[in-house]
Amino acid sequence: MSAQQSQKNTSFPDWAASSLGKSLLAMETAVLSDYLSAMRGSIAVQIGSNGGVPLLETCHFPHRFILTDDRRSEPQPDDAEFQFLRSNSDALPFDSDSVDLCLLPHALEFSSGPHELLREVDRVLVSGGHVVMLGFNPYSMWGVRNLFSSRHASQVPWNGRYLSMGRTRDWLRLLDFDINAGTMLYYRPPVRSESMRDRLTFLESAGNRWWPMLAAVYLLVAQKNEAGMTVIEMKKSFRKVSYLNAAEPVAMEGRR
Repeated sequence: MSAQQSQKNTSFPDWAASSLGKSLLAMETAVLSDYLSAMRGSIAVQIGSNGGVPLLETCHFPHRFILTDDRRSEPQPDDAEFQFLRSNSDALPFDSDSVDLCLLPHALEFSSGPHELLREVDRVLVSGGHVVMLGFNPYSMWGVRNLFSSRHASQVPWNGRYLSMGRTRDWLRLLDFDINAGTMLYYRPPVRSESMRDRLTFLESAGNRWWPMLAAVYLLVAQKNEAGMTVIEMKKSFRKVSYLNAAEPVAMEGRR
């Protein structure tokens, strides 16, 4: 990962602590909880700290890792249930076929090699394992802001490379993943004023009904498929919502 790309990631905690960042992260956390709480497995990995927020809290896996190259995303005292690993995302520190769930909160748009990252996710996931992804939608008011921001600026999240949900789905299918579920969320524009965002809350219900594909963020759930394997689809299909140093490879013995 380049120094410039690393700088993009290290500024994410500052944005996540802002009023706008907290507003979006709160909705993302609530929607993710609905999906993660229904999943079962042994090892779950969150790739990217997403501003230091452990999004695997509602994931009932005995082994939960948060992988980050952000030096400011240090584990807090109440984060004892998570193991923080510092590593670049282009070489995940896990054995092949060893992970049951990979969570990528805005990891692709801030990765210097999104294709390589997805290939690494494919490598470490077991057959039938899941990848859950959050991505900024380029066809939204947030995407317009991103379009007119300098790609060389250091301000997150406007310096990322926004990928459409369609392109992300195509990449996953090329790796032989089945798309099981997805949703769109957060229809308000990226305004800093909290009072203004409160007055625009009606856009959440209106957006769900009239322009669902213009939401700021999309969520995708995909399952790794192998030849001869029967994939069990999740009950929830596409829907709308209303409202540390380089790590050594991790091998979990006796996991099965």
